[in-house]
Amino acid sequence: MAKSKKIILFLFLVIAIVFQSLPVIRSGLLYSYGYGFWGPTGHDGIWHLALINHITNPFIINHPTIAGLRLTNYHPLFDIIVAVIANITHINSSLILFQFTPILLSSLIIILSYYLGLLLTNKSRGGVYLVFLNTFATSFGWVYTLLTAGKFGGESLFWSMQSASTQLNPPYALSLIVLLLFLILLKQQKKWVLIILLCCLAPITKSYAGVVIFLLFGFYVLHQPKHFYKLGISFIIALAIFYWYNQQPSQLFIFQPLWFVHTMLNSTDRVFIPKVASFINTALSTNHFNLKLIIIDILGLCLFILGNFSWRLLGILKPLKELSLLPTIIIITIIPLLFIQKGTAWNTIQFLYYSLFIANIFLAYYLTYNASKIIILVIIITSVIGNLDTYQGDIGNPSPSSLPPAEIKALNYLSSLPGKIVVTYPYDEYSKRHFTSTPIPLFAYDTTGYVSAYSKKYTYLEDEMNLSISGYDVTSRRNQEISFFKQQNIFQDRGFLVNNHIDYIYIANQDLQPFNPDLTKLSLKLLYNQDKTAIYQVNR
Repeated sequence: MAKSKKIILFLFLVIAIVFQSLPVIRSGLLYSYGYGFWGPTGHDGIWHLALINHITNPFIINHPTIAGLRLTNYHPLFDIIVAVIANITHINSSLILFQFTPILLSSLIIILSYYLGLLLTNKSRGGVYLVFLNTFATSFGWVYTLLTAGKFGGESLFWSMQSASTQLNPPYALSLIVLLLFLILLKQQKKWVLIILLCCLAPITKSYAGVVIFLLFGFYVLHQPKHFYKLGISFIIALAIFYWYNQQPSQLFIFQPLWFVHTMLNSTDRVFIPKVASFINTALSTNHFNLKLIIIDILGLCLFILGNFSWRLLGILKPLKELSLLPTIIIITIIPLLFIQKGTAWNTIQFLYYSLFIANIFLAYYLTYNASKIIILVIIITSVIGNLDTYQGDIGNPSPSSLPPAEIKALNYLSSLPGKIVVTYPYDEYSKRHFTSTPIPLFAYDTTGYVSAYSKKYTYLEDEMNLSISGYDVTSRRNQEISFFKQQNIFQDRGFLVNNHIDYIYIANQDLQPFNPDLTKLSLKLLYNQDKTAIYQVNR
């Protein structure tokens, strides 16, 4: 390759890394309104920060937002890695999480994508196309938003996240590195020890990735039976590691065929078609299934597939016949069409993330060998403009959510105190209505683990969404918490504090979180009371 082409290639890879990092890299930094958070970082990023700040022993992890219980039904490898780096380097964990890891993970994904594309197509442009697709490939949501709202957007209109948002889910981003390395080594049929290691770590990197990689390995072994024992060894070790971190697994999946198709058609923030939505809701509520519903389901399923896979379908029609990629795509696409997750139904859509990622490989091969220049240009242009709304959100000001300066000061003080367990005011989804402009304070923005994240204390109950996803009993704790803050029975309230080993009570905003306890009867001490934020100490 000529020197000039190498320079152009290098600049292209750098641009891809910048765009992949963009959704995350501004979050967690200090602005005039406090720590700013863009998009899902205001929930998911906070969760990772809370977990990272509580990992002292990577083999036994206590849950940061439901004090007294061990972490289970979760894939903690990413958080363990960041926690280890933070403990060794003494660099602020927030800086590592929001600034360092997005650049590192993006760089590895981009470099490995280029290498895999080059390896499978034997062409440098094959690697370039795969890098482009793993950075910019999007749904056909932009077609819908252009026709209905006159703008380019709608990345997740058909439910699935697309390439531009990869870094918003750090375990997913890490799992793509594992998957890319696995595919590269499997194609080369060498370094089997590393292949087995990747298989073993996949389930605790991202549980969905574990399913994907073992499907790929299983289909590969069907054609190469001599490697069956390697698959068996990998599966046994992976299962042992997975169950070590999930010692109390619960039944998370519920059989609910076409839930994503139905909600896509009857949700106002998706492809909402009022008459169709009304018919679906009536038919499902009355269990009245007829030919019309079957036709709607078939058409809806076609729209779901077409909308999510978009241009990738061109590659799938003439798939690359290597590494058993196509049957894996089919299976992991079918799973979310049949099952939802208990607690948070939409979580199983993450299987489709991997279908789309693998389909990028097919499209890259198609662009390398089968596509005309006009098709290539159309795909490139529409993929970029289809993400305009996403990128505008990433660079917008101010951030949608924040941790205000008053709370930063209070949580820094709380982190300096010796106790371990904090009770916070129960999350009230209606408190968001009191804020007419952004950024919205985290306590009102969503149910998050921000007190645990920034105080580095265990909280009695925070981030109810993640707890529900993992199968914890959120309801009983929330009811106890609500009962305590009503202050209707002083003996019961004191018992709540003592029995649950509560050390501190944290009130983020005294206007929206009313709490006027009898300090003497509850044996409390008001330690901190500034800018509407209060901290009480529970005396033993």
